[in-house]
Amino acid sequence: MADLIPAAQEQLKFLKNIQLILQSGSFSSTYKFALLISLSRLAIEKGDDSGESISLEYTEIAEKFIELYWKQAVPYVFNDEGQLILNQNNGKQAAIVNRIIQLRQSYSSLGLLRRDSLVWLKLVKDVARTVKEMPVRYLQNMNGQNFEFLYQLSQCGQQLILLPKVMYCLRQFSEIIEELCQKRWIDYIRKNSSNAPILNKLPNLEQFMFEPSRNQLNAVANVLVELQDCKCFYCNKPMKRGNYAVDHFIPWSMYPSDTGHNFVLADSRCNSKKSNLLASDEFLHKWQERNEEQDLIIVDRISVLGFLTDKERSHKVADWAYIQASRNGYYFFKI
Repeated sequence: MADLIPAAQEQLKFLKNIQLILQSGSFSSTYKFALLISLSRLAIEKGDDSGESISLEYTEIAEKFIELYWKQAVPYVFNDEGQLILNQNNGKQAAIVNRIIQLRQSYSSLGLLRRDSLVWLKLVKDVARTVKEMPVRYLQNMNGQNFEFLYQLSQCGQQLILLPKVMYCLRQFSEIIEELCQKRWIDYIRKNSSNAPILNKLPNLEQFMFEPSRNQLNAVANVLVELQDCKCFYCNKPMKRGNYAVDHFIPWSMYPSDTGHNFVLADSRCNSKKSNLLASDEFLHKWQERNEEQDLIIVDRISVLGFLTDKERSHKVADWAYIQASRNGYYFFKI
């Protein structure tokens, strides 16, 4: 409904409220950052730009938490001087992280864990319970007072119900919210005294916490070389071995979460030229057709490398990205 689309001043107030939570809220763990990022991503994947309310399952939020913490629940190693798993809590390690650390000893990738349905469903259920009891309850608490602009806690028993206009604003400001939350998350990790002995010497904390590893992307490249007959996705010219790179079709800068269907292989020239741009409509259609035709292969071969593979989710993110581009006058990559 048109009257539910928030006015410009309402949208600005929403963003100010997000900043207020991040600047003035109390943080005993990193769960609140994970919750804001999760809500933003789910608004994109499950929602639309109607301005309506949306109901999210706690299990859906839990899956986002697991995606975020899975990468961070490994030792952060530096020059063989020792190893440290980043502490995500003011005291002992956060419960969700501890559970994931245990499971990482038995499952080499998140994709493999998801295939063990009994273990996966129990993990999701346990994480959902923690999410509901902790960050959902305290996210909007400011100096002992509830500041309920995202959801009303009393209405969120079985599901988390975002208030009208919130979904629209989360979709509109997703890139800003992701950047703010990641920055504050990194600051929290750096300021946690139990992380100090190694972090003082370590660069690239942001890359370690949020970006896919180079080894993972190299493995994806080996799959895509076969799928694309060693031709560039964009210019369709043959590529020499080693003279190509894995490209995020929906740029990482717009949506910093990896799904297997979002990867394409581009030669060095096209990859550099495209950079953080969205590709033009002709490539969008080509990408969607590729995903439809090769869905089973992508699911089978890329999920085992540690990436989630969900075609519908990837296409929903693309719908959002191209609406944002049209609305905001983004430049497109063209050959």
